Amino acid sequence: MERPMLKGFSLLGKVIVLTGAAGFFGRYFAQALLEAEAKQVYLLDRDGAGLDELAQTLAQTGLHNWTACIVDQNNEDQVAGVFDRIQVHDPVDVLVNNAFRFGPLTGFTAPDPLGRVETATKTQVMTALESGTWWSLRATQLVAPGMKARGSGAIINIASMYGIVAPNPALYDGRDYFNPPGYGMAKAAVIAQTQYVAAWLGPEIRCNALAPGAIPNNDRKSENSEQNKDEEFVRRLTDRTLLNRLGHPHDLVGPLVFLASDASGYMTGHVLVVDGGWTVT
Repeated sequence: MERPMLKGFSLLGKVIVLTGAAGFFGRYFAQALLEAEAKQVYLLDRDGAGLDELAQTLAQTGLHNWTACIVDQNNEDQVAGVFDRIQVHDPVDVLVNNAFRFGPLTGFTAPDPLGRVETATKTQVMTALESGTWWSLRATQLVAPGMKARGSGAIINIASMYGIVAPNPALYDGRDYFNPPGYGMAKAAVIAQTQYVAAWLGPEIRCNALAPGAIPNNDRKSENSEQNKDEEFVRRLTDRTLLNRLGHPHDLVGPLVFLASDASGYMTGHVLVVDGGWTVT
């Protein structure tokens, strides 16, 4: 039986570009977008080995409508070339700006006390701002003309609850790791960028943000590996969350597909927070 009220949740016929596709969230995002029947998903990342691993996973699940593109977001000519080649073949309907530079360059895993608010370097902060805001704005600039010309398009920026609230210092009491200041600054700027793009590129283009909460990367070695194994720290995070559990990328894929689909057609400039209730209190 047809269910016309639910048709809007499908991505059938849509061409999607996903940046940071080989990252922790990106791997789950890619599979979800394909499972929602996207016509084609372009998977962008600078990690060729990570894209190969993602390709194997997608092949095992029988998902085939995707193209992997190795691209370094710091190489603007390369980025522009990739987007040009994509749009020669497929008009982009949805852009998911998920790429971010994690690691010591943005203050993650920097040896204590480097990278804290008192000691963060200009390089750490500016790298966080560049990867968190310029990369997404540049990608937006590259797809916006086509979207405007066709009269529709959706852009989704991946923000964070730490773009809304600050990390609680008590969570990190007695620990030599922490969430660096540049990250929250960049994610707050992503939210401001989302609202600005929504205001200036509408009504043809909708721009919304998805703000995840505490979702540890337990799939592989990562910038947060040490704290993810710290049972006391994990308990502190869990106790701080109203749903009394940490999140998983599976918690994000439904909201992502919703924002990419026509079901969210009357939403723009919105920040959809998926944090287990963290920011409520």
